Amino acid sequence: MPQILRTLCALFALLCLASAAQVSAAPAPPLTQVVPVALRAEGTVWIPAEEAYPNRLPEGVIFRGEHLYVKTRFIGYPAWSLLTYRSGSETGRTLSYTEVERKPLTDELRIIVGYEQTVMIPFAELGTAESDLCIAAADAASSAPRYAYVRGIRTERSPQ
Repeated sequence: MPQILRTLCALFALLCLASAAQVSAAPAPPLTQVVPVALRAEGTVWIPAEEAYPNRLPEGVIFRGEHLYVKTRFIGYPAWSLLTYRSGSETGRTLSYTEVERKPLTDELRIIVGYEQTVMIPFAELGTAESDLCIAAADAASSAPRYAYVRGIRTERSPQ
């Protein structure tokens, strides 16, 4: 019986040490940046988005296919439920989209510092005329708004 008691005490001590060694979660970093990275369509390769004002795509770029794919980098933690892709500006019409991928971005200590998200927007939402896109996000903790823009998006539907 004393052997079993010693074994149970040793097991309990190991469990206590293991739980103390776990990493405690820090608060989510505030959302400081929303950066459009690149855009593509089914018939187009990834085209880098211009990060600096006027955020305009190069002349002559036409996205061909059925959907526009937008890759966006969020530095900090956005309120995902408040994230919108809008036509034109932050007060523009909300576009429907489908999230295709969301990857965490980590620092050298493997702490999550942001995310890179790819979404798919149907061309029917954008139209065929040149249009602008506003990515409207809010900080998860404070709901402070952040915006990013891509201007001069031209689309062309693939023939059926």
